Amino acid sequence: MDQLPTLQQLEYLESGFEVSKILAHAGFSMEKPAFSITWGQIAEEIAHTLADHGLPPDRLEEDFLIDLAQGAQKVLQNDDVLFWRSSIRSFTTDNPTVTAFITSNLDKDDEGPLTEQYENAICLGDDEAYWPDGGASADLFDEF
Repeated sequence: MDQLPTLQQLEYLESGFEVSKILAHAGFSMEKPAFSITWGQIAEEIAHTLADHGLPPDRLEEDFLIDLAQGAQKVLQNDDVLFWRSSIRSFTTDNPTVTAFITSNLDKDDEGPLTEQYENAICLGDDEAYWPDGGASADLFDEF
């Protein structure tokens, strides 16, 4: 059995009709989109994502970039367009070719674990206490 509309649903329906009528009289076409994303915006977001991962577009084939843009268009048809930037970013990052480049860049890290620990200590502003002087001038009673 069909449920009867609630009072709030009826209010939404009535006010929606009124707003639509006013906008139509003002020249707005109810069939045209109010929000659109250009190919330039899609290209920019793909480029930003690639740059964030250190991948210059000239390292990738043109056909791949075209396929990536067309795939982003399909994603935007299925996802919430209000979050279009994050949808394109996720789609680009999750692409197997991009993922392969990203992981190959991560594997080339020539810094050891001590360098990583030192960088983390510097970010915390604790580089003096974390890395005490261990040279000939070091004394057990040195203050840090």
